[in-house]
Amino acid sequence: MRLTVDRHSGMPMYRQLAAQLRESIVSGALAEGYRLPPERELATRLEVNRTTVLQAYQQLKDEGFIASKVGKGTFVLPAAPAVSVAPGTTAASIPPASVDAIGTTALPASPASPRAADPVADVGSASGEPPIIRPPWSILFSDYSNRFTYHDIAAADRAQRSGSGGRGGGTGPHPIDFATGSPNPADIPDDLLRAVSLEAFSSHEFDGQPESPIEGFDELRDLLAKHMRDRGVGCDARNVMVLSGSEQGIDLIVRAFVNPGDCVLVEQSTFFPALQTFRSADARIIGVPVDGHGMRTDLLEGYCARFHPKLIYTIPTFHNPTGTTMPIERRRTLVDVARRYQCLIVEDDAYGDLWYGQGPRPIPLAGMENTGYVMYLSTFSKTVTSGLRTGWVVADPHVIARLAALRRMVDQHTSTSSQRICLELLKEGRIAGHVASLAAAYRTRRDVILDALERYMPHDMRWTRPQGGYYIWATLPGGVRALDLLGRCRARGVTFMPGGVFDVDESDDAHIRLNMVRPDAADLERGIQVIGESLNAM
Repeated sequence: MRLTVDRHSGMPMYRQLAAQLRESIVSGALAEGYRLPPERELATRLEVNRTTVLQAYQQLKDEGFIASKVGKGTFVLPAAPAVSVAPGTTAASIPPASVDAIGTTALPASPASPRAADPVADVGSASGEPPIIRPPWSILFSDYSNRFTYHDIAAADRAQRSGSGGRGGGTGPHPIDFATGSPNPADIPDDLLRAVSLEAFSSHEFDGQPESPIEGFDELRDLLAKHMRDRGVGCDARNVMVLSGSEQGIDLIVRAFVNPGDCVLVEQSTFFPALQTFRSADARIIGVPVDGHGMRTDLLEGYCARFHPKLIYTIPTFHNPTGTTMPIERRRTLVDVARRYQCLIVEDDAYGDLWYGQGPRPIPLAGMENTGYVMYLSTFSKTVTSGLRTGWVVADPHVIARLAALRRMVDQHTSTSSQRICLELLKEGRIAGHVASLAAAYRTRRDVILDALERYMPHDMRWTRPQGGYYIWATLPGGVRALDLLGRCRARGVTFMPGGVFDVDESDDAHIRLNMVRPDAADLERGIQVIGESLNAM
C-alpha cells in the first residue's frame, strides 16, 4: 500500500490521506477485512503528526469504510449485504455492516466485493433473482458537494448526543447539553408567539397580496431598517433583504462574490457551517489568529497584503465559538484595512441583540462604514426560536439586487407566514421587551457557570467571560485532548462541542465550547462539576 502526502497542497494532509485510502477501498485495492497500519506506525512512515492519521481514520469511520476493534486494529468494513426490502421497511431497520464480521489479521490483497458506491453492488442469488444495481454515488456526486467535509457534521452530531442517555449522570431522559447551538426550549416565548400569530393571521393587511416580493414585505424591511438604525447602522428598506435564516445570506453572498480559488479570511476558530459554505465554493480559507478580544487585527494588513482576500468573514460581537467581542479600536482597524485592500466584510451578528448590559454596547461594523464594504447578517432564531427560520441582510442596494436575482434559483422568498409573525414581533417594540428579559436571564446563567468553573476546574484551565450571546470558550490544561474529555463526559450525561469542529485547520484539540443557555438553569452547576471531575481524573 503506497501512500503519500503533499505538504504544499491546499488540501489538509489528513484529507489527502483519507482520499487515497477511500479510493483504494472503493477500487478493491484494499480488500474487505484488510487491517490498516496502526496510527503511530503510519504517521512515522509518512513523517506526519499522529493526529493527521487519526483524523483521516475518523473521517473514513464516519463514512462507513473502516472500523476499529479494541485490541485488534483498524479494518476495512465489508459492504452492507443486499437485502430484499419489504414495503414499509425503513432504512433504519436495515442493519449496517459490523466490525465483528472482520478478521483479526491482515489479509492478502484479493478481489474485493463491490461496495455500495460501485455500480454493481450484489449479484443475484441461486434462486435466479436479478442483480441489484445501485447508482455509482462516488462518481455522480458533484465536486461542489464532495468539497463538503461531512465528518465535521458527524462530529458535531456525536458531540450533541449523550453517551449514557441520562441527565447529569444517568437519571432522566436528557443529557446536560452544553453542545447544541440553540436556546433552551423553555426560553421560547410561546405566549408571545401565540398572540402575535393570531394577530398576524387575523389581519387583513395582506389581503390581495398573497406572495411576498423576493426581498421581503416592504413593511417588514422598513421595521428591520429601523431596528438597525437603533443599533447605530444607517440604512433604509432599500438596504435590507429578508432571508430564510442568516445562513442563507452566507450562501448567497458566496454565490455572488466567491470564485474557485478566491481567498476568504476568517477567525481561526469560527462558525463551522460558514466554513462548509466556503469550502463548497472551493475558496481558499485562511484563518487569522485570535485572542481574548477576537481577531488579531494588528496582523490583518499582513494577511491582506499576502493573500489579497475577496472576503473577510467575521463574528465581531459575542463570537461563536469563543464568546469574545472585538473592541472598538480593532473594529476601526478592520474596516480601514478592508477599504484599503478593497475586500468586502461579511459581519455575522446572530447574537448582537443579546447584550448583557455591562460596559458600552458594541457598535456593528456596518455602523462604522457607509461606503458599502460591510454586508451585515442577523437572525431571529437566536432571540425568539430556532424554528423561526427568518433573518436579514443589510448591504448596498447593488448587493441586495444581485442577491435577490440569485435567490430566484433557491426559494423565491422567505415564508409569508414567518414574515407576518416577525412583523408583529417588531411592531410597538414587542420583541425588544422579550430580548431584554432573555439577556438578563442569560447573564444570570453566565454568572452561575463562571462561578462553577472557578470552583470545579483545574487551576491551569482558562476560559472567556462573555458580555453577551451564548458561549464560553475554555482552554484545556496541557496534555488533555478535547475528544478524550468529551468521551468521559458523555458517559456521564454531559455534552459540549470540541474545538476542532470550529477550527479552520480542523486540528484544535485544546479547546471546548460551552453553550451557557441551552441546559436547564438547575443543571448548570452539576454539568460543570461533571466536566471538572472528568478533567481531574485524566
